[in-house]
Formats: sequence, structure tokens, C-alpha cells
Amino acid sequence: MQPTPSFRPADIKGHASWLAVVKCYLKCQKVMNQKLARLDLTTAQHEILMNVFHKPGSSQQQLSDRLLVVKSNTSALLKKLSERGFIERRKSNQDGRQQLLFLTPHGLAKLQQSMAVQIEIVQAMTQVLSDQEIETNLIIMNRVYDALDQLG
Repeated sequence: MQPTPSFRPADIKGHASWLAVVKCYLKCQKVMNQKLARLDLTTAQHEILMNVFHKPGSSQQQLSDRLLVVKSNTSALLKKLSERGFIERRKSNQDGRQQLLFLTPHGLAKLQQSMAVQIEIVQAMTQVLSDQEIETNLIIMNRVYDALDQLG
């Protein structure tokens, strides 16, 4: 017989709030992936296209750092996006070993389609909130992020 824990997760301060955040995040990911699948993209691929658009000429390591993922995961995604003609790799003039990332015209067109999906989802999420609630949520989530950042 296994021992019974002395507490339940629901007994932890803020558990219901944490669970609500997790549920919203997972639902957002599910909806985003479903809608992006119609464009033959994943959320991770969309994030890469968006990051390369906003920071053209980034290295794979810089991209991985911004996405908070390991370089090997980024490498596999970049390979697929490159094969599909969305991403172009160019050798760095400063360091010939380093490849810099740029969107192709085809990649930009795909990003415009996927950004429309993201905008639709963000608008659906925020239309049920007042401007003050949106601002308060931003402040709270930044504080929570900073607290988690302290853990590692």
C-alpha cells in the first residue's frame, strides 16, 4: 500500500490559478496547432518564421536562445523550413563557420498567413478582457516569469 501524501495539490496557495494558466496555455497551443495545420505548419515552425522575420541575419544559436530551446531542436526545424523554401541560410562575412538566417519570399508569404491565425487567436483571447485587465495580466505574468527565471 502506498503512503498517502500529507497534502493535495489543491491545498497549495494559488493552485487553482496556476491550473487555470496551464489550461489556457494548453488550449491556446491546441487551437493554434489545429489552425496552423491547415497551412501545413506547426506552432514551433511559425515561431521560427516570426523570429527570423523580426531578427533577420540571426544565427541558429541566437534563434535558439530567443525561443528558449536547445540548438538541436532548432536545427531540425530549420532544416525542414529550409527544405520547404521558407528559410535561407547565408554564410556570415565575419565568421565563415556561422550561417545566418533569412526568410525567403515564400517564407514571408507563409508567415503572413500564419500571423493571421495568431492575430485571430490573440483577439479571441483578449476580447473578453478590459484594457485594464490586459495590462494587469501583463504585469502579473512578467512577475511570474521573473520568479520562475530565478529557479533556473
